[in-house]
Amino acid sequence: MPTPMKDKIKKNLYKVRSYCIAKVGKAIAQMLFWTCQLEIEGLEQFCQTARSGKCMIMLWHNRLALVPFILHRFAPQFIFAALISASRDGDMLSTVVHSYKQGRVIKVPHQARYQALKELTRSIEEEEQIVIITPDGPRGPRYELKPGIAVAALETEASVIPLNWTADRFWELKTWDRLRIPKPFAKIKITLENPVKFNKGAPPSLEQAKATLKNALPVD
Repeated sequence: MPTPMKDKIKKNLYKVRSYCIAKVGKAIAQMLFWTCQLEIEGLEQFCQTARSGKCMIMLWHNRLALVPFILHRFAPQFIFAALISASRDGDMLSTVVHSYKQGRVIKVPHQARYQALKELTRSIEEEEQIVIITPDGPRGPRYELKPGIAVAALETEASVIPLNWTADRFWELKTWDRLRIPKPFAKIKITLENPVKFNKGAPPSLEQAKATLKNALPVD
């Protein structure tokens, strides 16, 4: 069999496998999360901010597992766009995001940082959607805020809302980010922190903006 044909078959098989893993993973996660007791703070302020103008949500990469479920359950009236790298892991995450009616995906090359930043700012400026960003993703280091989100916040004057959740019991996977997954019947507290917004009229330096954003996102 010619090599191009083999490559095409392998690519299609990978897509099917990714799709199945994403769908099964979502179903298991939903069953697990519905057993948990959820408490949310800051939802009203978040909704007011999201309705009033350009908006981003930032969270650490190891909190991703619960986010689609949170947004679908508590804020179904908004369109959300997840910034996802064009990679194998990104393909599975994209499938999960697209399975929600209000979910959108912004695919960006992992290595092309300028292109990714350009697409991020374009999406914030032109699209009526809330962009979700993990500032330490897609490969870390964990809890290290990269400059992209600060640059986007400075250029677009979008409100940045830090999102965090904690659970009284959870699994922590042996991935670079120590991905957290709540255990069945866990008590989960979700917090939407006060929005951070930079004014172009008197903007801070990039380092100051990074420090402000990092301080606004809890680490625990």
